[in-house]
Formats: sequence, C-alpha cells, structure tokens
Amino acid sequence: MMIRISLRAAAVMVTAVAGALSLTGTAGASGASARPVPTGPGALTRNPLYATGAFESSECTEPARWADDLDSYRAYLDDLLGCLDRTWRERFRQAGLRFSPPKVRYITKSVYTGCGQFVASYAAALYCPANTTMWIMLSKEELSDRMGFDLFTIVAHEYGHHAQDRAGILAEFERRFRTLSGKRAHDLNRRIELQADCFSGAFVRSVWNSLGRDRHDWDEQLEEVEGDMWHGKTRNIRYWLTRGWSGRGPKACDTFSAPASRVA
Repeated sequence: MMIRISLRAAAVMVTAVAGALSLTGTAGASGASARPVPTGPGALTRNPLYATGAFESSECTEPARWADDLDSYRAYLDDLLGCLDRTWRERFRQAGLRFSPPKVRYITKSVYTGCGQFVASYAAALYCPANTTMWIMLSKEELSDRMGFDLFTIVAHEYGHHAQDRAGILAEFERRFRTLSGKRAHDLNRRIELQADCFSGAFVRSVWNSLGRDRHDWDEQLEEVEGDMWHGKTRNIRYWLTRGWSGRGPKACDTFSAPASRVA
C-alpha cells in the first residue's frame, strides 16, 4: 500500500501495491518493553494513543531555506523530522507502545518506493508501510517556494501515517480495506486520511509558538485544502485539521468513531 499527498492539498490517497533509492535518510531505534500492538476493531476505535494527553508545547524552529538549494531544504526537513520524532516518541511512551521513527528518503525524480512508483508531478510526499519509509519529493516547484508552509504540514501529515502504522491502525485498516469496495471503501479510506490530517493539525499547534509565523500561514493552509471522494469533502478536511489544532493530540482524532457526515 502507498499513502501519498498532493502538492497543494492536505489530503492523501491510499493505493494497494506491494526498492529504495535515496539521496539521504534517517533511522531510529525502537523502545524496550511495551504492550502488544493493538489488533482488531479496537485498534481503530480504542487505540491507546487516544488515551494520551495533548502534545506538549515544544520548540521547533524553521531553518532558513534558499531557492533551488537542495542542502538547505534537507537541513530544514532534518530539523522538522527531529521534532516529529521527539513528539511522537513521547506519545507512544505514554501509550505504552513500542516506537521507532520512519526511515526517510529525499528524492528529486520519480523512483520506485516499495509501494509503487512515486510520480514526481503527482505528490510532494508519501509514506510506504511496506518499508516504513517516508519519501519526500524536492521538486523544482518545491525548491522555489522557500517561505511556504505547505511542506511542513505535508510532512507532519505523512508522519501521522507512520504513527498509524506503529499503533496498529494501518494494519487493521488494510485488513478491512481488502474486503470492501465502492462507497464503503471510500468511507474507510477517508477515515484513515482525515485522521492523519488531525494528527498533523495537533503537531503543528504544539510547535506553533516557536515557528515565528502568524495565524495567516495556518489559515492559508486551510483555505488551500481541496477534497474528493477518497480524501473527504473540503469542509471535513478543514474540520479535522482544526480539530487536531484545537485538541492538540491524538485524543481528538478518532475518525473511526465519527459519524458518516464528518468523514464524507
């Protein structure tokens, strides 16, 4: 399966598929003793992550990026991923679940990811559960937007998919998804994607005071959202991003218990 996100929207798509070419990357170690990863319906609706508190406010500054300077973008993303690692590691510790950060690959052209081909013109980033790797596309368009906030929120969203993977949410999603089609498949897919939006909103809020940005940058992200049948209506994507922002942690992000109207 491949989880991917569009260049200018906080919405992602899941595609079943079953390699890795990289410019750089990171990896981490797992925790010691921990409870078993949740399985079955409870992994979706009673996940231990939901019982943890809000993300603690933390420092996560944005290093300067320079147009067409690949190294400065790598440094920017390395810092962001370090913040995400620390935030999610603590959340998993509180949940009593084992955690390890994703592997990360920065790429500049279309490559095979282990979950299918990453098409450079389609996506800014994707998470591949098959090899627990985040693939981040540093395209010419992305490298020209040194002040944009899109990349920050997209990476936070994709990291949310990794958190779902480590918490057993993706495994139960995949098991169910294989048995569904049509409207029911779309509904389930939207729930997994909207939850990652919520996780992203919660993380962004936890580091917001250290970013040196004003509320306009966040409001602009909400304005740029575009929905579809796989990702949710525009209003629902905005709802879950805002719910994460306001709730500040996974406890606000149980999309699997939400009414159908909130994940349409």
